[in-house]
Amino acid sequence: MTRRNFMIAAGLSACLCATGSVAVASNIADDTDVRAKLLLADAWIETQLAYDRVPGASFALVHDQELVWAKGYGFSNLETKSPATPDTKYSICSVSKLFTSIAVMQLRDAGRVSIDSPLSEILDWYDLPPAPTAEEAVTLRAVLSHVAGLPREAATPYWTEVDFPGRDVVRAELAAQQPLYNPYDRFQYSNLGMTLAGEAVTAASGQDYHDYVRANILRPLGLKDTHSELPEKDYGKSMAVGYMLPGEDGTRPAVDYYPVRAIAPAAGYASTVRDLGKFASWQFRLLDQGGENVLKATTLREMQRVHWVAPDFDGPAWGLGFAFTRDGGNTFVGHGGYCPGYRTAFLMRRESKVAVIAMVNVNDVSPSRMARILYGLTAGAIAEAANGSDAENGKTKKGGKPRKQTKNKDADYSVYQGRYTRPGFPTGIAVGAGRDGLFMTEIYSSNPVTRMRTLVPVEDHIFRVIDTKGREADTVRFEVDDKGRPVRLWRHGNYLERSG
Repeated sequence: MTRRNFMIAAGLSACLCATGSVAVASNIADDTDVRAKLLLADAWIETQLAYDRVPGASFALVHDQELVWAKGYGFSNLETKSPATPDTKYSICSVSKLFTSIAVMQLRDAGRVSIDSPLSEILDWYDLPPAPTAEEAVTLRAVLSHVAGLPREAATPYWTEVDFPGRDVVRAELAAQQPLYNPYDRFQYSNLGMTLAGEAVTAASGQDYHDYVRANILRPLGLKDTHSELPEKDYGKSMAVGYMLPGEDGTRPAVDYYPVRAIAPAAGYASTVRDLGKFASWQFRLLDQGGENVLKATTLREMQRVHWVAPDFDGPAWGLGFAFTRDGGNTFVGHGGYCPGYRTAFLMRRESKVAVIAMVNVNDVSPSRMARILYGLTAGAIAEAANGSDAENGKTKKGGKPRKQTKNKDADYSVYQGRYTRPGFPTGIAVGAGRDGLFMTEIYSSNPVTRMRTLVPVEDHIFRVIDTKGREADTVRFEVDDKGRPVRLWRHGNYLERSG
């Protein structure tokens, strides 16, 4: 980023205010260390969004059945200055595929469709010619794992022109398209395939696709703000406006509303971080309790089991509808979304029962990266809060281990919390107060997880830095004013001014 662009970003940070924060009354949300780690995450996210001049974004962090934290940043509509909140709707793009995949598997379980039958037996109009050397037919099982060998897209240039085809166009052009590979030869992500999966839902259920998912998935799960087609009446109001890349003057042109039409089963849904948080909690609950609730638990496990992985384990890993990603030794299941003016990340780690949802109304930043970092900054504290004592009251959770008593149980480190920066330069540290000291990280770092450090008290306003191997390192000193309020953070002989 040039100096000019950075100064534009720094100026924007004044209006990129965080809005719509949700303080959830739960043991985990109230845990001191969780709150401290969330403060670091919040400062880092806000800084990154300002640096990249993102108009608006919304995030949610879920543990099992609890919405631990949710927050909106900036604006959902720059023209009206409407704040982004946890209830702002965004296009979730390819995360839509999860709902279509669940619909297919519901109908499979009901005996109304076979995911191993040729697609041509389910759709009597399916006339895509087979690959010349194909030994297997295209099936829904292969489609859901993106290994059917189908073309990536339907036959019209809808991503370029932002003009999506109707069902009649997709059908009429299908015979003129050619498969790319034999089924199961290799991975090829396919929006066409998931569009055809949506058509299979219609054929097997005897209902319009949108009517089916509303009646059998969205309403039963209480996802009142999730739509299977972008809601035109909400655009620019409760639904965020999408924005393009900044022009030479630094401003972002708006993307006009567009219906996704036939491609909706693959990329047409709109939702909120709060609703996708409920979607994650339903999955954790179903996997934990078993039985059937909208979907059989055994079926959800089947969908979240790897069905395809690259031969050398160096490419995509996919279940039935669900994608797998790895980061820092953690495996996440979920999906990402990218379409004109929007990007979304929906990540779940089943072992920790933590889900992160991130939505932005631009295309040139990665919500998946921010979601993984939000997880990295907070997951350890959430696990300790979930398995240890109830927050702040000293009681041990059922089945949990007693939390160690702090040596300074009466100490209050919250006075040091905040941000310390050098104005005009991309240098800054966020400090959060834990039970036994402080946590800090660099808010302009590309990976604040690796830059996070623990600070333990030494004497008044002086803390010892503990490195990643648990060793004592340098010291941090807080300079305070005559009221005892920290105004500077000194480290390595230099200081940062308190800025928030």
